[in-house]
Amino acid sequence: MCKVEKQKAPGKSHRKGISLIELFEMFPDEQTAANWFEDWRWGGKPICPRCSSVEITKRKSRKPQPFWCKPCRQYFSVRIGTEMESSRIPLRKWAIAIYLYATSLKGVSSMKLHRDLGITQKSAWYMLHKIRKASGDKTDRLSGTIEVDET
Repeated sequence: MCKVEKQKAPGKSHRKGISLIELFEMFPDEQTAANWFEDWRWGGKPICPRCSSVEITKRKSRKPQPFWCKPCRQYFSVRIGTEMESSRIPLRKWAIAIYLYATSLKGVSSMKLHRDLGITQKSAWYMLHKIRKASGDKTDRLSGTIEVDET
């Protein structure tokens, strides 16, 4: 007789991930978060988001922005060309918000982010909107035939 293994139902027990403590240890400060985003986006070798040049000079002061592109003669950072470009919210808070969004089974509310990150609810809503847009989440759109009544 063949031995049949009992499969576990889908749920939280089979998931591997990191805890909140490990997340905060991964991003103890803003510079660590910036380095993580740079490594994730470029793999350690910055590329200009405007002209795709690799002739990049890294600035020690990181001001006004950490990288200088020689061909197009402009400064840039890891934010340029992403959903975070027009945001003044620190990259550390972006990383934590992305983690909370990605690991939440039913989604995360802007009020929860507001409380957890210590930012305004309006900023938290903005971040979630940008994260959903970047992840390609289309759950907020209606499709097909929609019937609406007077209520």
